[in-house]
Amino acid sequence: MLSAIRNKIKGWIAYTIIALIIVPFALFGVNEYSTGTNIVVASVNGEDISKEEFLREFEAAQRRLQQRLGERYSPELGVKLKPAVIQSMISTHMLAQLASELGYVTTQQELRAVIQSDDGFKEEGKFSIEKYKRLLRTNNYSTIDYEQLKSKELTQNQIKYNFLRSAFLTPLMLNRMQSLNDQQRKFSYIQLNAQDYVEQVKVKADSIKEFYESKQETFFEPQKIKVDFIELSLKKVAQGITANEADLLNFYKEEEQRFSTEEERQSQHILVESEELANKITEQIKQGEDFAKLAIKHSKDLGSKDKGGDLGFFSIGVMVPEFEAEVFTMKEGEVSAPVKTDFGYHIIKLNKIKVAAVKPLEEVRDELIKLYTEQIAQKTIHNLTEQFASLAYEVSLEEVSEQMNLKLKTSEFFVQNTTKQDPKFVAAAYSDAVLNKGENSKLIEISKDSFLVLRLNKKVAKRQQEFDEVKSDIKKHLTTTLANDFVNEMVNKIANLFTKGDVKAAQALMDENKLTWKKVEWATRDSKLASAEIVNRVFSLPKPKDGATYSASSLDQQAVLLRLSEVKIPESKPDKALPNRMLNFESNEIFRGILRTLENNADIEIFENRL
Repeated sequence: MLSAIRNKIKGWIAYTIIALIIVPFALFGVNEYSTGTNIVVASVNGEDISKEEFLREFEAAQRRLQQRLGERYSPELGVKLKPAVIQSMISTHMLAQLASELGYVTTQQELRAVIQSDDGFKEEGKFSIEKYKRLLRTNNYSTIDYEQLKSKELTQNQIKYNFLRSAFLTPLMLNRMQSLNDQQRKFSYIQLNAQDYVEQVKVKADSIKEFYESKQETFFEPQKIKVDFIELSLKKVAQGITANEADLLNFYKEEEQRFSTEEERQSQHILVESEELANKITEQIKQGEDFAKLAIKHSKDLGSKDKGGDLGFFSIGVMVPEFEAEVFTMKEGEVSAPVKTDFGYHIIKLNKIKVAAVKPLEEVRDELIKLYTEQIAQKTIHNLTEQFASLAYEVSLEEVSEQMNLKLKTSEFFVQNTTKQDPKFVAAAYSDAVLNKGENSKLIEISKDSFLVLRLNKKVAKRQQEFDEVKSDIKKHLTTTLANDFVNEMVNKIANLFTKGDVKAAQALMDENKLTWKKVEWATRDSKLASAEIVNRVFSLPKPKDGATYSASSLDQQAVLLRLSEVKIPESKPDKALPNRMLNFESNEIFRGILRTLENNADIEIFENRL
């Protein structure tokens, strides 16, 4: 298998990009940390993982979790997230070490092709160097840092990509999976919602009181605070900036490249394996044979041959060097001699040239003013933040507000685990200096364009909630729990009666509760005739031997009674995508096994108290 792993797969122009294996690479929303320390939180075979690295990954994962859960997010979940993040980072480091051991590399051409194919960096369907740099700046990345990270990511992904090549399927396995995939099932179901039965259950007053007393430590109103704060924002600074014509003209000249279009060339090519065949085709073209027809007949480039070898328009930096060097010295209508590259021999025909051009100032005036304002505002805010931080350290917020002409604002009350405020804002508000010592906070960088200083306005201590305050919530909780138990007990009882063959008693219980079957005719695995949860449960049931198979399931405050009647495998055409899906599954399993082996053989140390 290792020999297969070592072989790298290349493609013409288009490069296959596989998502990061463990933790998705998140460019957006990831902030740099400057801890100024060399604290080590874990070690993998002698290679250290710094706290700075960990915090960067943890904050990105935490932000994604907060966005997904909203108000359901809690600090406890953040605590549980830390071990998962460090484990993912350990796996990533082990993969990097394996990639290095196997001699994997990512070339500059491969890296450039991947970045230029990223839709996030495109404007009007084309890669934009300005947008690329702008997005990196916005997310606190230099081009060097980002390209190093992306190169490591691509190198590691070669491992999984080659596992896919080493995986295989036997015809018997494929036929069996095809049968399972095509299988259809006829079934009926009854779905009961616990909320529909809350009137049929009664909660005793004593039970409510007992629940409160047994769980009293959970019924409290947490400490909450509100703060005064002053914000210095790029938007506020930009409002006071105007651009005169002279400044705008100078800026236009400085940023001329931003408003320039690169030279692009549109060509066709025929790719063949041997120089002999390339020379033969070249002679046929000279004798007047149609280039496009020859490309369709002979070219090995599957991506362009059916289009007569047409590659569309492209700029410098997209094609391999030998190909590119030839194209950008040719004249329109010219056909090249065979050009040798790593892919074979190319015969190239240049069709059109779009010359480089600079958009006139008037055409880009609005964009130019916006860029100019942002640039001056960025320089101004850099100087103002130093003044802001110094004043906040020395004087009251009222004086800071007056001297810098910034509005003093007051927040609403919020608790420490709130998701309605920025995590940095909350951390500063609940810091010892602000919460207990009554000091102004240090300068908080909420984002690259927003800075805050805050102080405590008012604090309300944590307090035990009285029984009368929570009585109705407890009753609601207990009522829902009892109703859920009631419907689950009902469907389980009916399922057991049917399974035992006591159809009369089962039907009587259904009639008593006015329950009727909802029939589904021949559902497939991706059927929309019932919810995905029900369909999945139905396809997990054993085939009925005599009569039908019955089952009861609980689904989030719902109870479901299932009756599987028949199973069949219809005649159908083979699913062309199934082999790839199965190979993907098998390669993932192989990959997980390799990760386990790496972990078992690695010298790993985690310093949990430093996370």
